[in-house]
Amino acid sequence: MKKLFYFLSLILAVSFTSCELDNYDEPNINLTGTVNYNGRPIYVRNNQVIMHLYEEGWELSSSTYMNVQVAQDGTFSAGVYGGKTYRLVRVANMGPWVNPTEDDAIIIDNYDGREINVEVTPYYLLDNATITCSGRQVTGTCTITEVTPGQTIEKVGLYVGRNIIVDDTRNLGQGGYTEQSADLSGGQTVTLNVDLSGFSINSTNNSLPQTGFVYARMGLKISGIDAMIFTEPIQIQFDK
Repeated sequence: MKKLFYFLSLILAVSFTSCELDNYDEPNINLTGTVNYNGRPIYVRNNQVIMHLYEEGWELSSSTYMNVQVAQDGTFSAGVYGGKTYRLVRVANMGPWVNPTEDDAIIIDNYDGREINVEVTPYYLLDNATITCSGRQVTGTCTITEVTPGQTIEKVGLYVGRNIIVDDTRNLGQGGYTEQSADLSGGQTVTLNVDLSGFSINSTNNSLPQTGFVYARMGLKISGIDAMIFTEPIQIQFDK
C-alpha cells in the first residue's frame, strides 16, 4: 500500500511540474539592434555571425544563452521578456572585427523595446563603393580602408545574385562572382568585373531572373577569419 501511495505521489508531482513548465509565458517583446562602427552599420554574411544573449540571474554557461544571429545589414533580433535584464556578449573570432574583451559585454537593464547598438572595431572597411551594369557587364569599385593594423587581406570579391541576400556563398555560382587575392592593402582602390553574358534567363538558382534585376555587393576577407565584411547590396538592371 505504501509503495502504491509513493508511486501515485510521484505521478502527481511530475504532472504538476509538467504543467508549470508548459505554463511559462512566451517571450513578449523583440530585442533589436545593430552592429555598428562609429554609427555605421557593419554588413556581413546573412546569419553567419552570432552573439550570445544571457538572462541575468542564470549561470553563464553554454546551456543558458540564446544565439542571436546578425543579418546581412548588421541588424539583429531576439524574442525576450519585457522588463527583464539581459547580457549580450560578442563571441571571439566570430566577426571581421577586433575580438571582444570581458568589458565589452552589454548589460541591458529592464528591457523596454529600445534599440541596442553593439559597437565594434573592424580591421578594414570598404568605402566609396559603386556597382554598375552595362549590358551584362557588372563592375564594382571600392576603396580598402585600414582601421586596425596587423591583419592580412586574403581576398576582395564582387558577388552577384538573384536576391538581395547575396554574398560569397549565395550568388549565381561559377561565373557569377569574381575575386582578387593578390596585392591587396589599405588605401587601395579595387575594381572587379563579372560577365553575365553566359547566363540564361529562367527560374533556376544559377540563372538570371525574368525581372531583369540582380543584386550585387563587394566583400573583403581577412586571413584566418571566416566572416567577411561587405558593402551594402545594390540592385542593378541587366540587358534581357
